[in-house]
Amino acid sequence: MTTAFVKEIGEQPEALRKLAGFYRGEGRELLARWRGLAAGTARVVFIGMGTSEYVAESAVPQLTAQGLDASVADAGEWLHYPRVSKGLKVLISQSGESVETRKVAERDGGAPGYVAITNNPASSIARQAGLHLPLLAGHETAITTKTYVNSLAVLHLMAQTEATLDQALDRLEQASQTMAGYSLERIEAAAGLIADAGCLHAISRGPAMAAAKQTSLTYMEGTRTAVTPFTGGTFRHGPFELVGPGHRALFFIPQGRTYELLQSMAVEVAEKGSQVVAITDRPFTLPGKACVLQVPAHGEEVFPICAATTQELLLDAMARQRGVTAGVYRYGSKVTVIE
Repeated sequence: MTTAFVKEIGEQPEALRKLAGFYRGEGRELLARWRGLAAGTARVVFIGMGTSEYVAESAVPQLTAQGLDASVADAGEWLHYPRVSKGLKVLISQSGESVETRKVAERDGGAPGYVAITNNPASSIARQAGLHLPLLAGHETAITTKTYVNSLAVLHLMAQTEATLDQALDRLEQASQTMAGYSLERIEAAAGLIADAGCLHAISRGPAMAAAKQTSLTYMEGTRTAVTPFTGGTFRHGPFELVGPGHRALFFIPQGRTYELLQSMAVEVAEKGSQVVAITDRPFTLPGKACVLQVPAHGEEVFPICAATTQELLLDAMARQRGVTAGVYRYGSKVTVIE
């Protein structure tokens, strides 16, 4: 039986194509308004919870390279503990009703307003925003899939200039056409290497940390496995002592400025006896008990989008091997309304 989670994974390419079409057409003016707001400030803070916080990691390096002081904040912490509030706030909430982010909007939403990224234009956060950038991901009931990918896509477009926007839209459309290029057989084999994990480490760097942090959230939610995300550098500073037999690691390794660092670390971790799965857009081999899952290559900045389907199907395979149905909640719900 196909679960709601697997069904919604399969709907991601169409949702991404719909988003690219919108921002190539009538949504282009919304992006121009965003660029005008960003040009008028030296600081931008992306505020959200869970996936809506983690996705912003993918855009911060590009925006910082353009001269913006861009950062990411946990909405709950921002709400209850003092933060420097100068600059433009971008509130991200797929539902537009996440309790902490909604309270930030209510408290800090005065003139000139904030920018909202949501999947629901009728939501509280969207209605109060000075500018709303819609996700256009359609209905979603299970673990975050379409809204994750489309959040990454909107953020990628926000990191563009007018001169690079069409190229970025082309890249998103190309990514949508290649998202189904995976091997279920290899994904099942990879799941077999890490499904017994007492704790799984998700390791990456740069924009791909969005994927590693998303893993920490959704794999705990969907497979009931403890997952900790690390940058490659932080993993070397202490947690590396856990490497060896009994250790399980999932690497996200895109082509880019830290490819060699991540690839060589994955090899070293596998050589020392850990069971390793690597999701990458560049082919290589790993020693020992390891599996490489290759995804389409469309650039480091959109790697989390390209990796999403494989990452999610790996979650589903791992959950099944653990006797869990991914996307069936025991204690929570799709939208968190209680702090």
